[in-house]
Parts: sequence; structure tokens; C-alpha cells
Amino acid sequence: MSVAHVALVERPPTPAREEAVRELIHDLRQPLSSIEAIAYYLEMTLPAGQSQARQYMHRLQELVERSNEILEQAASDYKTQDVPARTPPRLL
Repeated sequence: MSVAHVALVERPPTPAREEAVRELIHDLRQPLSSIEAIAYYLEMTLPAGQSQARQYMHRLQELVERSNEILEQAASDYKTQDVPARTPPRLL
């Protein structure tokens, strides 16, 4: 586990910090999804005989998948536990 991950998880969770972590994870996932889609497209459109390039594209997809797993783990490690759910205000 990285030092940054340990520092993040060891801090007391707050709703504001949880929201910031969620936004960061979302912002990191979007470019990862683009990279994965481009690698998949390139792998599918490579001409025959480009086995090394195909291996690179496949490896790139694996790295994106692993990065997503790391982000998912960070998200699950950093959920606030004792923050009550928001309730709608009573109108009457």
C-alpha cells in the first residue's frame, strides 16, 4: 500500500473529504476508459503479423484494468461510516 493511500485511509473520514475522493476517482477513471477503448480498437485493427504490437495493446488494457481495481479499492477503503444519510426536509 502506498504512503499516500495509507495517509488518506488513516485520516478521519468526513463527507467533504469523501466527496473529494469520489470526484478524484471519477476524474481518473475517465481517461483510463479512453485509453482502454483506444487500446482495444488498435488491437482489433492491427494487421496480421503484428503480434508484438497486439501484446502491447493487450498489456495496456490489463494495466488499465489494474488501475481501475486500485481506484475501486481506494474508494471502498475510504467510505465514511458514521455519517447519517440526508433526509428530505419536512414541508409541513
